Amino acid sequence: MSELLSLCKAYRKYFDIGAAVNTTTIVKDAEILKQHFNSVTCENEMKYGRVQPEEGHFTFEDADQIVAFAKENHMRIRGHAPVWHNQTPDWFHLQGGRPAPRELVYERLDAHIKTVAEHFGDAVYCWDVVNEAAADTVPENHIARYGNETYRQTKYLNACGIEYLEKAYHLMRKYSPNAQLFYNDYNECDPLKRERIYTLMKNLLDLGAPLQGFGMQNHYSIYKPETDEVKRSIETYASLGLRLHITEMDLSCYQSREDPEITFTDEIMELQAKRYEELFELYRSYSDVIDSVTFWGVADDTSWLSRGTRKNWPLLFDMNGNAKPVLEKLIRAAE
Repeated sequence: MSELLSLCKAYRKYFDIGAAVNTTTIVKDAEILKQHFNSVTCENEMKYGRVQPEEGHFTFEDADQIVAFAKENHMRIRGHAPVWHNQTPDWFHLQGGRPAPRELVYERLDAHIKTVAEHFGDAVYCWDVVNEAAADTVPENHIARYGNETYRQTKYLNACGIEYLEKAYHLMRKYSPNAQLFYNDYNECDPLKRERIYTLMKNLLDLGAPLQGFGMQNHYSIYKPETDEVKRSIETYASLGLRLHITEMDLSCYQSREDPEITFTDEIMELQAKRYEELFELYRSYSDVIDSVTFWGVADDTSWLSRGTRKNWPLLFDMNGNAKPVLEKLIRAAE
């Protein structure tokens, strides 16, 4: 790929181009990142369990390496994600082996957000404050009888009720006054999940929470969701007056996680290329509300979607770090 071609430079008039990175990929894929990306997200290094594995014991070394790399290469830094049920350590929710009371949960939440926000300061321009708090699936019989339940059942919810969400945003605003504050979630184009996400964010806004944006994760496949459904989702979330980021983009070559192992053929690569082109055309057309598009990884060899021998090829750079043909097409389309 010629040095004259740069994805982030081509899209400068539309939105930032980002990648999720870790301490390995900022070394292994450094040249790709410098040429094609102007934004980074820590893959795991800013999450609760990595930053504060034990109460009062903060470990920022890995995240600081990534922040230093980003600063050195004039990249913006997205913060991800201090409040996420899946990587909050067990001790956070316990006191003497029993569930911690609400007051202690809030005390610990305050201490964590304060320390993290003040450590990174204005180096982080936006935070995915809360990640994946909307219910993933709700049984049809429950919906028919009680309605489309909005909130995921988590230990946060059990201890504090839905108020923990509002509390998290007020705390982050208190300790990180200049950052943009986002909510982040997946399956955001599924009609029923979209309704839950929309309701969650509208409730936060109605309560006065300083929520400013929504992160559409964009873990799609080359087969679904339909582009029209993505368009409908963009318009739905933007109707709340929020800024939108595509935060974790990749295009799986499988229809589902249960599919048997396949081979990455030219036909599949072409289907993937067409899908990337369609989505980027859509995102360009909504660049008045979309400020950033971030890929969840840099090259296929380190994608989270590859499990053991079951390989996946969801990104713009292949297993050897070479650009797929679609990269140049995306660049040319933006010129």
